[in-house]
Amino acid sequence: MVNRLTLYSILIVVLSGCANTRVIQSETSHFKATEEFYQSITRPSAIDESTLNLFLTKMPKGADIHHHYSGTIYAETYLDWVKEKGWLINPCTSRIITSNKKTKIKACDKPAMTVQELLNDNRSFRQLLMLWSNKDFSNHFHEQVPPDSNFFNTFGYFGPISDDNQAIGLKIIKQRAIDENVSYIETMLSRVGVKAKNFFDNQQSISLIDELRKTESQKEVDTILKKIDDAVLNNSDFVSQVKSFVDTLEQDHQGIDQSNFTMRYQSYAVRVLNPLQVYLDLLAGYQACETSPLFVGVNIVAPENNATALADYTLHMRMYNYLARNYPQVGRALHAGELTLGMVRPEDLLFHIEEARNIAKAQRIGHGIDIPYEKNSINVLKDLKENAVVEINLTSNEFILGVKHNAHPYNIYSKYDVPMVISTDDSGVSRNNLTNEFVLLTTRYRPDYSQIKEYVFNSIKYSFLTEEKQKEIMKDLSLRFQVFEKEMSGLWSQIKQAQ
Repeated sequence: MVNRLTLYSILIVVLSGCANTRVIQSETSHFKATEEFYQSITRPSAIDESTLNLFLTKMPKGADIHHHYSGTIYAETYLDWVKEKGWLINPCTSRIITSNKKTKIKACDKPAMTVQELLNDNRSFRQLLMLWSNKDFSNHFHEQVPPDSNFFNTFGYFGPISDDNQAIGLKIIKQRAIDENVSYIETMLSRVGVKAKNFFDNQQSISLIDELRKTESQKEVDTILKKIDDAVLNNSDFVSQVKSFVDTLEQDHQGIDQSNFTMRYQSYAVRVLNPLQVYLDLLAGYQACETSPLFVGVNIVAPENNATALADYTLHMRMYNYLARNYPQVGRALHAGELTLGMVRPEDLLFHIEEARNIAKAQRIGHGIDIPYEKNSINVLKDLKENAVVEINLTSNEFILGVKHNAHPYNIYSKYDVPMVISTDDSGVSRNNLTNEFVLLTTRYRPDYSQIKEYVFNSIKYSFLTEEKQKEIMKDLSLRFQVFEKEMSGLWSQIKQAQ
């Protein structure tokens, strides 16, 4: 005979099962209603972009993992910081004058301007915004450099102030992400700051640079890099510079992580510098990752079409190969294939993504625009599908490269089921946000709602977070989507009733 306690236990299990079934049915119903709502506002015949903006603003967006710290702060914020320091602005060039002495600028026979004077002079302020960002670049005629130069030039304008107030800047990025329903930011922060001249005299530097550029194999590169390692890794100045870099970030990071938001960091090297300096920047970045769990990866930045960047590209990939073997736990996300036809010689379009994967062992490809032109594109796509992810940056690809709509390789990656994530790149320079990147994605390529969700979850899955932290954020992300889909289901119901 079954006793009363056993019957009670069975009843609880049955009722619990029924409750769980009802919850699952409810969540499925909300998902289907949200999907139907999404389809209604993305009809090819009449996209309702304003409602789509609302929908995507409210939607959980997971992570932004192709994200530059200095390029994300808006020009107006940098001006606030310039004002706090009492520094001035050159009225001729819109560049920062790191002084509070109001001298006359000979080039235009005007006195240096305070920030307040700049703000009161709309013409000067608008000129500054056009130079410190992409604002108004294409909607009216003005004397202008090519768009790719304009984009990369902006960093030189706000560079003198961008490293100041880092703790404040991180909090601004955090709050903006929370307001936009973003759970995680993985930002490219800065170089560690080691300088080759502090560890090698001029003749040694010249010799090492020459040796590196003459290498023809991975083995030859390894030999030289090992020699550099031996010279600097036990050098107290090198160690202290890495420690200082990490200590500063750990101090500035305080208060950033909380239950609904996490931030981690990449360091980087600048590919337009000489190869000795590039390697020291990479090495210092890897050391930072080994020193602190806040640093999760090391990237390489700057225009890929620069003459030095092109000439040293394979050498840079071999540096990554060497470091990947010595520091296998450090994440490798590389800007690769940020090129298009006409920007460089055709032969420079044949191999950049392939070498980033096959030589550098990159886990994430930033941009990946030149895939249609790569010599072994089919094999590269197969490899990407199985082993990596592509970071899609629609706004900067359009502005810097002029690649947009159906010329963008999003369609190729989508057809081959290559994993993708949607990211902002430099939202302060581009004056946009992650929501807008999803708006561009949706209006141009019309992925279905399930695909949009996959990109969102990919952004956590392919982040350089620990597996434990990924699971934690994925769980929270699932709960966020339940809340979002319930809300959108209710809104859709109201809209249908009103029609």
